[in-house]
Amino acid sequence: MTIREQALVALRGEQTDRVPFTCYQGLLPEGGEAIDGLGLVVSARVASTDTPGVRISSEQIGPGRSRQLMETPWGTLTREVAIETGYGSAWTMRHWIQRPEHYAIIERVVREAEIVPTPQGIREAQERVGEGGVVIAWTARTPLQRLWIEYCGIERLSWDLVDCPEAVEGVLDAMWQQSRRLMEIAAESEAELIWLPDNITGEVAGPGWFERYLAPYYREMCEVVLPAGKLPCCHMDGMLRPIRDDIAATPLPVIEAFTPPPDGNLSVAEAAAAWPAKALWLNFPSSVHLCEPDEIMRTTRELVEQAGGRPGFAIGVTENIPKSVGTRSLEAIARALAEC
Repeated sequence: MTIREQALVALRGEQTDRVPFTCYQGLLPEGGEAIDGLGLVVSARVASTDTPGVRISSEQIGPGRSRQLMETPWGTLTREVAIETGYGSAWTMRHWIQRPEHYAIIERVVREAEIVPTPQGIREAQERVGEGGVVIAWTARTPLQRLWIEYCGIERLSWDLVDCPEAVEGVLDAMWQQSRRLMEIAAESEAELIWLPDNITGEVAGPGWFERYLAPYYREMCEVVLPAGKLPCCHMDGMLRPIRDDIAATPLPVIEAFTPPPDGNLSVAEAAAAWPAKALWLNFPSSVHLCEPDEIMRTTRELVEQAGGRPGFAIGVTENIPKSVGTRSLEAIARALAEC
């Protein structure tokens, strides 16, 4: 099997000739492309979204700090972002939504957005990666995740769901309708894998929120893409023990970026027992990359052993690796998998 075939077969829940090993293209360290058996995961968007009359500008307000201005026909919003020096990641210091009336602005921005399919993105990504990896179609986060991560922050959202639920629910509904259209486009596209980039952790999306806001979304989106032969892959890389049973009840076929201990709190063996019909596409625990190669290989073998030879198992890298150990760690994982 080619690397692409190995990954797709595993994610369909079928047996492969070896455990697939993948890495997000943007995280691949220098020299990583030469590692035997390592496949790339390339993401591409199935559509572009743009709201006429909405303009976002940015200005520097200090070292590594910027202020962004969102000018719309319905009002103006601002946010402040800091760029950390390690990996260049953006950290929102002040969110777009600062007051209850700001939800109405975001709702209009979302509802008035024009969505245009971009089939060439998937096609070009597939041509680039060939049989050396897989392409995953980028779609929007679940509305609840999207709202607190991209627009208001978790504290603001928690208060406003109590104090002004109608304003919050209006935005969530607008995002849901937009996401459904994106899923319909994804279902019609050439993509084989559909990415739900949620970053789920049970410490935020506990059983209550999961059942109310996330599970219905997953059910509806699976109804759209599964009949088209697509595999929705939900990015759940956090502490999943509190919502283990809730995840089991969803029709999601692939739990992507699942992170076992020492970084997560649910082992591969526990997850495999709880979700026997779901494929596990792991994130190799990031802290282990800092270990010596022998320890990295030992951890890799242990993860494979916990999977117990089940079909539907793959190991990936979905988090940044320190540059000083990146290639060394990926080589150690690949060697261990070649021996399993």
